[in-house]
Order: sequence, then structure tokens, then C-alpha cells
Amino acid sequence: MIVTEAADRYRFVTQPDHAALSGQLAARWNSETFSRPDPWHAMCVVAERHDHGWTEYDMAPRIEDEEGGEVVDFIGVPADSWTTFYAEGVTAVAAVDRYAGLLCSMHAAGLRRSAYGSRPGIPDRSDDPPFAEFVSEQEAFQREVAAELADSERYREYVDDRELTFLDALHETGDTETAAQSIDGRSRLREAYLLLQTFDTLSLSLCRSVTLAETEIGPVPTESGENTDLRVAPVGPGSVRIEPYPFDVSPLSASVGTRVVPVCESEDDLAKAYYEAERRPVEFTLHR
Repeated sequence: MIVTEAADRYRFVTQPDHAALSGQLAARWNSETFSRPDPWHAMCVVAERHDHGWTEYDMAPRIEDEEGGEVVDFIGVPADSWTTFYAEGVTAVAAVDRYAGLLCSMHAAGLRRSAYGSRPGIPDRSDDPPFAEFVSEQEAFQREVAAELADSERYREYVDDRELTFLDALHETGDTETAAQSIDGRSRLREAYLLLQTFDTLSLSLCRSVTLAETEIGPVPTESGENTDLRVAPVGPGSVRIEPYPFDVSPLSASVGTRVVPVCESEDDLAKAYYEAERRPVEFTLHR
């Protein structure tokens, strides 16, 4: 759950709903500066489903101590639960599309490796149990799926020998930019991964605060192959201006489902109030 507290109330956004907002952003990503994600179908699948593993865990809100305490936000989930449901989520996405599954696995493992250097605000916990085992298993899965894709008719143009070299270097260095230096030319896998981080981060910035705040999001790969940052600034309730503008229409309307619940003393009372609350969409408007 993404939890926002204000005026003795909690606003809840489930991780799958946040991911669905990411999918809305991915579906309209196309402008003079930013090309449409490619491969298109796989990118839309992973943007919308990268947090699929949270579905069961987010069926009801939790409190740190069942008899009282802070509501558990998505960053406070116990490590054993986190690794279990993320692994299950990767498997589910890979069953729909193998390239999407590769990116979903990179996203999941990257969340414990500072997003492979692209999101330094996320601490590197890849040496901490049980995350070390999780990262190792996911990176082995990535190598397996990438080799499979390199031999497939559908995705061989996206995962060739250069991309396999990039992936090996990414696992070794833990950094997208350093790994990109191991090959000649652009890495489609690197750009697809960074785009997924962009969709995820922009969606989170919209979902995590009742009052939208100014922020910068990057690195974001551009049409030319260079990286840039998106500058996001509020211009009104639920509205932001983005420069450079990445979408194919302006303004772009998007929404996420929420529940607003009064502060409760016990987990049972909180769950009851959660399901009694009306599920309401929060609308966002994104401007050039």
C-alpha cells in the first residue's frame, strides 16, 4: 500500500493500482523528444503489471503492531514477504510476455541495487539477507530469459549478443551507465529498463502526496539516445506541468483508485473501515 496521512485520515493506493497508472503513462509516451517505447506491447505489459506480486499482500492494510502503531507503507514491508511476492510477480508477468518478464525481473532486483545506479535514493541492500539470495536468483533468471529471447523470432532483434554482454556487465557492475560502456552503440535493454523506472517514479510521485510537489525524474532516455531529466511542477490541484513533455497529447488525463479511511487503533478495525470506504478515482492532469 502507498499510504498518505492527513487530517486523521489515511489515503490508500494499492501497488497494483499505482502500477496501472504507470501503464497509462507508458501507453501515451511519445513526443518529439521521447520515442514510443519499443517493443511496444511488452513495455505496456510490464509498466502496468510490474507490481502484480503485491496483489494478495495489498488486499487489506496492515499495522506494525496489530494492537496499535503505524500503518505499514510499501517501503516498510517485511523482507521475507517482499522477496516472496516479488518473485511470484515476476513469474506471472513472464508467463504473459517473456520480454516483459525480463524487465520485471530487472526492476525487482534493481530495487535492491539502487535501481542499478539510476535511483540513488534507493539504498543498495543486495548484500543483506534475504535480498542477496533474491537478487542472485533474479539475475540468474534474467540471463536465462535473455538467452531464450536471443534465440526467439519475436524478440531476437531486441536481445542480441550485444544486449547479453550489457546484461552481464550490468550484473557485474550494478550500474546501467557503466554497463552501457561495455558495448558499442545504444542498448535497447538499458533504455527500456530506464523507461520503466521513469513510469514507476512518475506514478509514485503522483500517488504519494495529497498535495503534489515539484520534483525531477531521471535519467530518462531520449529519442537521440542521450539522457535527460523530467522537471515536474504543480500548476493546480491534481495538475502538473512536465518539461520536456513526453506524451502524445496535452493535457493528458490519468487516474488512480484510492480509498480514504479514518485512523483506526487496530488492524481489524482498519481492514473493516477500508472495505466499507468507497473506492474513488483521483484524477491527474499532465500539461506541456
